Amino acid sequence: MNPPAWWRRSPRIAAGAALLALLGACAAPPRAGLQPAGCALDYAGRISVIEQGAHPYNLYGSFELHLLGDAGWLELGSPLGQMLARASWSADSASVSNGRQGRGFDSFEDMTEATLGLRLPRAALQDWVRGRPAPQLPSRVLEPDGFEQLGWQVRVRRENGRPRLLRLSRVQGDESEQLSLVIDRASLPEPACEPPGGAP
Repeated sequence: MNPPAWWRRSPRIAAGAALLALLGACAAPPRAGLQPAGCALDYAGRISVIEQGAHPYNLYGSFELHLLGDAGWLELGSPLGQMLARASWSADSASVSNGRQGRGFDSFEDMTEATLGLRLPRAALQDWVRGRPAPQLPSRVLEPDGFEQLGWQVRVRRENGRPRLLRLSRVQGDESEQLSLVIDRASLPEPACEPPGGAP
């Protein structure tokens, strides 16, 4: 599925919305509203999206991500600091705005399919963003620094035990996607807040 015309006119915004689907899908199962601030995950750093195939495009910029329970927000910026997109979500809906126009979605999967032409697995992403496979799903270790799960290869580079670089890639026929996060600043949930699977 190709991205719709509304988003193709602003490819950076389209990529940003898709990254919302990737990162926003990291929200934990519905415990939101009962978790203290110490249970939030906060990342900030640099982001890139590279798609090769029938409709190639690239995105490079900055990001800030905040996750707490089943809600959160993601803000994407250009390399010069201009805000490109701000997204917010809850358990069953998500919306993206560039400050002038906005669009709502019923689910993260629908958002990802509409913007990037692929459906990212919500069930696994809350673990992937922490640099680990989802424990409830089959996975395969990729030496020396990653794993494969649900058709995606996830590579993780750590510093002081925390994810520093996350790279997700997938090839399907003539199409390939790669999403990378360089994490310059991180605040991880307290150990008591971690879902099953343990801390990253």
